Amino acid sequence: MSVELDVDAPNTESDLRDGEYKIEKNGEKAILRLQIAGREIQMETGTIGKLAGGTILIRDGGTVLYTTACAERVSEEDLGKPTDFTPLRVDYFERSSAAGRTNQGFFKRDGRPSDREVLISRVIDRSIRPLLMGWARETQTLSWVLSYDKIHLPSTLAVLSASASMAISEIPMRQIVGCVRVAKVGDEIIINPTRDQVENGTMELVVSGTKEGIVMIEGEADFVENEILIEAIAKAQENIAVMCDAVEAFAAEIGKEKQPVYDLPSLAMDAVTEAGTELVDKALRISNKQERGKAFDQAKQAVMEQLFPSDEVPTDQEWDQADASIALKRLTIRRLRHMVENYGTRIDGREVTQVRDISIETPVLPCTHGSALFTRGTTQALATITLGDSSMQLIDPTLHGDISKSFYLQYNFPPCSIGDVGRVGSPGRREVGHGDLAQRALRPAIPPEGEFPYTIRAESLVTQSDGSSSMATVCACCLGMMDAGIPISSPVAGVAMGLLVDPTTVADEDSLILTDILGFEDALGMMDFKVAGNASGVTSLQLDIKNRGLSLGAVAKTLNMASTARTKILGEMQSVLAAPRQELAASAPKILPLKIPPAAIGKLIGPGGKTIRALIEEFGLESCDVDEDGSVKVMAIDVKQAEKARKKIEKMVSDDDKGPFVKEPYSGPMPEVGDVLEGVKILWVESYGVFVEAKPGLKALCHISELDVKRVEKISDHFKVGDTIDVKVIDINEKNQLKLSRRVLLKAANNPEKDGDPVSSPTAGTKPKPRPKRHRTKPKL
Repeated sequence: MSVELDVDAPNTESDLRDGEYKIEKNGEKAILRLQIAGREIQMETGTIGKLAGGTILIRDGGTVLYTTACAERVSEEDLGKPTDFTPLRVDYFERSSAAGRTNQGFFKRDGRPSDREVLISRVIDRSIRPLLMGWARETQTLSWVLSYDKIHLPSTLAVLSASASMAISEIPMRQIVGCVRVAKVGDEIIINPTRDQVENGTMELVVSGTKEGIVMIEGEADFVENEILIEAIAKAQENIAVMCDAVEAFAAEIGKEKQPVYDLPSLAMDAVTEAGTELVDKALRISNKQERGKAFDQAKQAVMEQLFPSDEVPTDQEWDQADASIALKRLTIRRLRHMVENYGTRIDGREVTQVRDISIETPVLPCTHGSALFTRGTTQALATITLGDSSMQLIDPTLHGDISKSFYLQYNFPPCSIGDVGRVGSPGRREVGHGDLAQRALRPAIPPEGEFPYTIRAESLVTQSDGSSSMATVCACCLGMMDAGIPISSPVAGVAMGLLVDPTTVADEDSLILTDILGFEDALGMMDFKVAGNASGVTSLQLDIKNRGLSLGAVAKTLNMASTARTKILGEMQSVLAAPRQELAASAPKILPLKIPPAAIGKLIGPGGKTIRALIEEFGLESCDVDEDGSVKVMAIDVKQAEKARKKIEKMVSDDDKGPFVKEPYSGPMPEVGDVLEGVKILWVESYGVFVEAKPGLKALCHISELDVKRVEKISDHFKVGDTIDVKVIDINEKNQLKLSRRVLLKAANNPEKDGDPVSSPTAGTKPKPRPKRHRTKPKL
């Protein structure tokens, strides 16, 4: 059977209007065509991957993804009972071949997932998980980027195709999920922008939702006001509703019959409520985290002993210990909401909008370039800042190629931060996600490289955790950078918001929203909405929920409450450190930038790097970076030594009559290919050739291979600055650079030669040095 994916098909004009969709069937093959924001998205099934529970091949322009959804195969009678964690696994893969590339390393197979793949996997997971409530079977969705046109970004397509693959499978999602990207470019809010539009914008949000509400947000912005965020989310919701209608119709047309979902027996809920209400209420009034945990363990044990005294289920009873455990958790959620609604106080005695007590210490470490300890309640983060040159930059592999990052943040969450034991090693998905969130929060405040030419590495070690450690990381790292003397544009803080609501409902503006949630409120609540920024705008936000979604009113209320809390936290931070320190720490390297003519780069580096290494050694420099455009960064711990090195470099490459460096670009008539230039003067000698003055003000290179008809071992033995030679123009490249040859003139003249003597060189008769012997050894296995 011939299968044509047509991955190069352009996104041409569609016969559909915006918001319209069409389903086309041809045997087993079915295609959903959907017009969104002026572009047609196609979803196809029935062609490949027929053995998976649900398969979708999704296309937007030349970007194509293949997504599957599968669930554990068990008998219909064995539904299973959901635990605290839905057994869902999501993996997203960006195949390098999708962009016509391959891995640059020794192993050519795509291997360990990159941080970007992990982050997109998390976005898919957080969009779908809330709609699988009650589902207890092992479930997996896989998504591969098969083709990428570098225009239409694949992450939102991955979410939509994962939702569609589940919708047409036997897996019972409560509702269909749609996903769009929103960007603000200038004054315009754009749905599903291209890559270039995202890069030129001041805001980027990835929003997932159902027809009824928002279920996931991941975004970053350049200090954008709440009103603009709400407008963007509202526009996203309109397009998401269209997507959900289309996928719902597609699933109704070709989808499989859904498997039944677990439903808690009402008798179990009634029995647990009667036996456990008083014990749960008592435990909820304990503010200490460890003591409260013990009280809940004791309450659960007491309820189980009361309901199952013989540790056996009565034969006439339709529910068991697993049902009772689920009912006890639901009872705790209800009693927590009842306590806050009726008494206005939370577990630790705070009011609904109150931020926990904050303490700050900076600096805390003597040898780091910057450090800060930020404590909010019983959540604590220790930040350290390290400054360096471009060699310290983080290389991020993407489908667009390797991207160098001069600012990056790494988040560490050891098990001891919650008094536990566990694996310690490479970061897990949660750590990667929290670190990226904090990095996005601080990035808009980082000064441009022209003002602060350092690479900045921020590290956060969570030493205590009782809710919102990622937002504590934002605060701690911001203070650490200020302590390091980094001239950030504005202090940045973050806060996590929570929600207490019935999990089967969509929260509205009247729902109970909590400021600065505890870990317990995060675990039992329905929302974790993290918002970071300064007093005037938002820099990053992340929404996770467990209920059916949030209305726009609930989103707006949460953002406004977060702004109030953020202003309070910023006040606490600025009371300790009002502005970045005026000088870098004594232990921090100092970078002095300068600019040299690109033609002088070879002189600065020297043969085999000899000159620049000698410079580094002479002045005790940490490094001396040279870019292709002539930008030089001299880095040293001692700023006086760096200044001396900079002056020596300036003197070394300064223009004079003997040097090859010309300030003004050549504007005279250019020689043509075939012209013979007689008596041109050698301006400079390098190991790879000599620079000559082809015309007054026009510098050109005669490569070592074009200097003579015989091999020249060492140019400086035969050619000196100031010598004159005849050369011929044999090529001119696209940059108008001349390629010169002396060899072709010598060959044409057919001069007599002596063995071992270079022909007609300025130092003719000098015997060249013997060619060194080369020893070949077998490679080590």
